[in-house]
Amino acid sequence: MLQGYIANKWGDKMFEDDMAKIVKRHAFWGAVIMALPTFGFGLVIYCIILWHMYYALCEKCNTKLQISTVIVGIIVNFAITAVVNVIFALLPILGWLGTGFIVYLQFYLSGKAYIETLKEMRL
Repeated sequence: MLQGYIANKWGDKMFEDDMAKIVKRHAFWGAVIMALPTFGFGLVIYCIILWHMYYALCEKCNTKLQISTVIVGIIVNFAITAVVNVIFALLPILGWLGTGFIVYLQFYLSGKAYIETLKEMRL
């Protein structure tokens, strides 16, 4: 009984901490790439980092990405990032930092929402 309690209480917390580390690491690198003035090339790298994050989260849960999730995610995330990048690219330094901040926030919220979806699938 005590062993089950410890496993449920601390095991899930460790699992969530590992998942949070994955999200934070990818969010950091996505923000760095988008904060640099790469003139559109950063969007490609951004997508690679974003989908690597989703892949790593799925691997942690022993699941696979579904094609519908990939298509919807690419459209939503790419559209938001492209608009933000175009708007903020016009403001040197301040705009680049603003883009980095928004991308970090986008990664973080997107990753958190995906973790919640994966948790529901585990139940």
